[in-house]
Amino acid sequence: MKAIGIGLVLLLGGCAGLVSPDPASPYYAYSSGWAVQLNRPLTIPADAATVRLQYGRIVPRNSVQEHDPFCVVELDTVRAEEQMLQPGRFEVWRVTRSINPIAAAAKSPLIKARYFDDDGDPTFLYFITEFRLRDAAQPNLRGMRCAWNQMAPGNRGLMRHLTLDEIRQALGDWMTLIPPKEML
Repeated sequence: MKAIGIGLVLLLGGCAGLVSPDPASPYYAYSSGWAVQLNRPLTIPADAATVRLQYGRIVPRNSVQEHDPFCVVELDTVRAEEQMLQPGRFEVWRVTRSINPIAAAAKSPLIKARYFDDDGDPTFLYFITEFRLRDAAQPNLRGMRCAWNQMAPGNRGLMRHLTLDEIRQALGDWMTLIPPKEML
């Protein structure tokens, strides 16, 4: 029954009719003309092309509290040395939303031996808002994905995308989402 419920959520998540003109809605329809302002240099660690922001801070990959909103800033290229994303205003050229279910791999030999029951349902269900970014001065910039795990305890009743305010809280003062001029 749980699998049917998740399937229904995924099906409804793909419906084009779930849009709202209200910025407080998790189904807010981002219009064209948005920008993202990086307020200070952002260091991407060596051997990586991403950095995570949560609660207004940089957090290591393995320290993200996935039940709360977080954003991942992405570059196109992994490099052996640190990469620096310089402050500036980035054009948002596309905003998309998706839902990504992930079933955690069994890591325990007890689970593989079937001593514990595994119902096969996804253990992670990410509601993702992706901002594709562009900056002529920094062509390696790809974008930013903001998400949270809806299968985490306490989130299962929500089953929705992040609101604009939740994304802004994750970014803190590192990055600012700037609406089109007609909205100001």
